[in-house]
Amino acid sequence: MKEKLKLMMLLFGVSTIILIGCKKHDKEDGIATTITGTNLAVLKQGIITGTFTATGGINTSGTHIMVVQPVGSDSIHCTWTMTAPEGNFTMIQDCSLINMTGSWHINSGTGTGRYAGLRGNGSLTMNFPPNPIVPPGALGVEINTGVVWLNP
Repeated sequence: MKEKLKLMMLLFGVSTIILIGCKKHDKEDGIATTITGTNLAVLKQGIITGTFTATGGINTSGTHIMVVQPVGSDSIHCTWTMTAPEGNFTMIQDCSLINMTGSWHINSGTGTGRYAGLRGNGSLTMNFPPNPIVPPGALGVEINTGVVWLNP
């Protein structure tokens, strides 16, 4: 009986430690972030270059290369490679050309340096001239809002 009690207490203790130590990541755990990409030039058909600025969970800026793939006649799928001084990461976007909105996500394993374990997701809006937030000479500005998680 004493052995069974010890075993039950041990199992209870280990279970408690595991449950407390394994924290599930959800939207509330993420850090609010905005990533603004300014598209400046067409490198070749389907490839756009520009700059980006990130604030919130990521605070950096740098350059980007965006590969654009049409999906049907009214949507696009874009793969952004963001390069900053402390590393790079890849963001995937799926956008509607009808309402100029969409969603984005970053999967861990697509980054280097500080961003090696970066994950995130959210919504986006695309802005094109003559929208006043698009600077003169730019092709467009995409504002990505959501949350990110930086894994140590």
